[in-house]
Amino acid sequence: MKTESPQLSIITPCFNEEESVLKCFESLRDVMAKELPGVTYEHIFADNSSTDSTVEVIKSFLKSDPRIKLIVNSKNIGAPRNIYRALSRTTGLAVIPMLPADLQDPAEVIPDFYREWQAGSLIVFGQRIQRQENFIMRSLRGLYYRIIKKLASSDIPINAGEFMLIDRKVVDLLVDMNESNPYLRGLIAQVGVKSSFVNYRWGKREFGKSKATPFVLIDTAINGLVSTSRLPARIALLSGFMFSLVGIL
Repeated sequence: MKTESPQLSIITPCFNEEESVLKCFESLRDVMAKELPGVTYEHIFADNSSTDSTVEVIKSFLKSDPRIKLIVNSKNIGAPRNIYRALSRTTGLAVIPMLPADLQDPAEVIPDFYREWQAGSLIVFGQRIQRQENFIMRSLRGLYYRIIKKLASSDIPINAGEFMLIDRKVVDLLVDMNESNPYLRGLIAQVGVKSSFVNYRWGKREFGKSKATPFVLIDTAINGLVSTSRLPARIALLSGFMFSLVGIL
């Protein structure tokens, strides 16, 4: 007998989050029970080959709650690919691509996403209007968001990450793209369907250390520019032409 699809699928990507995953699970469970008691959901933990006890901790509550699912990658494939691959395993009518294990993007915002979706939005962007981080990082992020919005061929919202809600139709389009190095927020912005925004406050990390090292942040930033703008490719093509011309001369 075919089971009915849940209304929501929520993805939590993990890498060495043994101190955070239990609170993430409990926080989402409590928010859904209080704010959206009649809404069915699945909570998918996508582990990116953790080297600590993250998987064991998830398995401890996996047995008691059938809404929990676990994906374990055999090797670390990077955060963007981890989220993107997990999308293909979701069954919900709408999907939250990323609820972080550290809850800096809070589960309490999800009911607002859901209500906007019910009102007709196929994409509901989460927009961080406040950030609890140091001035330098906040300024650099703000500058990057404005640069990519200026250069991108599609309208990418400022201060919006992967914490959002997307309709099943959008999920299927993304999965069919089969991107090898996805910049998810850019791909979603290119879909061009009815969208809305929910503003919220981005909090501090309570447990463990962030896995977003300077190298990871720079790599993501470059991927975002290359994926969403034609300018880098044009510069590379022009440079190649000029070098070739000089060589011929």
